[in-house]
Amino acid sequence: GARRCVLVALDWTRPKDPPLSLGHASIFSNLQEKGFPVYPLSFSANSAHVDAGSIADIIISAVDEDCTAVVALGAYVWAENLTQEITKRLREGGFQGDIVIGGPQVSYCSKGVLDDLYPHANIFIRGYAENALGHVLIHRPPEGRASLSGIPLGIPGVHVRGTKDSGSHANVDLDRLPSPLLTGAIQPQPFIRWETQRGCPFSCSFCQHREPNSSMKRRQLNEERVLKEANWLAANKTSDVAVLDPTFNAGPKYLSVLNRLLVNGFKGKLSLQCRFEMVKPEFLSLLSQLRTAGVNVVPEFGLQTIHRNEERVIERGNNLKRVAEIMKILQSEDIPYEVSLIYGLPLQTVKSFRESVNFCLERRVPILKAFPLMLLRGTPLEQQKNAFGLIESDDAPFPDSSETNRIKDGIKHVVSSSTFTLQEWKDMAAISSFLEQTEGRHPSVL
Repeated sequence: GARRCVLVALDWTRPKDPPLSLGHASIFSNLQEKGFPVYPLSFSANSAHVDAGSIADIIISAVDEDCTAVVALGAYVWAENLTQEITKRLREGGFQGDIVIGGPQVSYCSKGVLDDLYPHANIFIRGYAENALGHVLIHRPPEGRASLSGIPLGIPGVHVRGTKDSGSHANVDLDRLPSPLLTGAIQPQPFIRWETQRGCPFSCSFCQHREPNSSMKRRQLNEERVLKEANWLAANKTSDVAVLDPTFNAGPKYLSVLNRLLVNGFKGKLSLQCRFEMVKPEFLSLLSQLRTAGVNVVPEFGLQTIHRNEERVIERGNNLKRVAEIMKILQSEDIPYEVSLIYGLPLQTVKSFRESVNFCLERRVPILKAFPLMLLRGTPLEQQKNAFGLIESDDAPFPDSSETNRIKDGIKHVVSSSTFTLQEWKDMAAISSFLEQTEGRHPSVL
């Protein structure tokens, strides 16, 4: 039979989040449906009380002296140090079984570095782990051994410590994945995160939603499943839905998804990540109809910058004429929306950042947000760090870290470059916090 799996999530949570995150719940539902003995544990990585030692103790008690049990963790940028510390404590506490690590921090790792990067883990999964983890659980270690280490399994996406790293990615048939909402892995509650498709048609150089390889041709989740989930959201009177699709208004299905929410009487808040240039009249029409029907639908558009030289570096071109047209239509139709910019970009200056901000303010964007650039593992921008003189918060002499909350939470940001100093970065951070304080009532120019 399959081995026991303790499935550990170290999520960045907000008070309103469900007890299981969507990615964690998707892996859990899939393993559970196939009959694997799986024990999900979730911890809030950003909680003030988070403690690696006590998390390791809880994991060890869930292992329950089963020497063939597998501990599987998802590794994320916000929990990198915590992941290292927990895996270290597990080994120090005497756990000799398989420690499997997956998630973006592993998926975007270049070949050959995983063994050094995570010295306490012995199995790694790159890509979508729903099925790959099941393959690991089916294989039992040889008699008298707790761990599979040293057995080349040859499962796509799975790398075993000490063997040659092929760098391959695990794939999954999205059509066949069970729904965490419909299986009850995520119970009805006021706030729900939801996905209708995975991956993104664009390839911005700062973003991990770029496909790490091109094996994921088909990105849509099963349409029947998604429409049933839309009914579930309405039937359970969900009051706040955040759709995680990196570009919601791409792909063949998004209009039917919105239409289903309109027809089934959904009444909550609906946040959608969208792309300006892809906005179609049918989409605008559905947004207006949803608003009339009492849905607080808020499209969120990533603009990042208005400057050609900055756009080229991040491989993210904007058609500003089209962007301005859509902004005008949204305003005239009275559809509230959000726009986000990034500060800390290569080639950016305080002046160029202010110009991007003013472009939005002059067009009366109701909610404008500016986020600091993070260099995410495996992204082209991370690899070009030195070419642009990008210095991250870890490398910088950082005085009082109240600049942005995320810095003191141990997430690294670019805080100076060949075109802006640390002080100028702080000036941009100050503009960002001013925007945060004036949401819904921004001035028409800085």
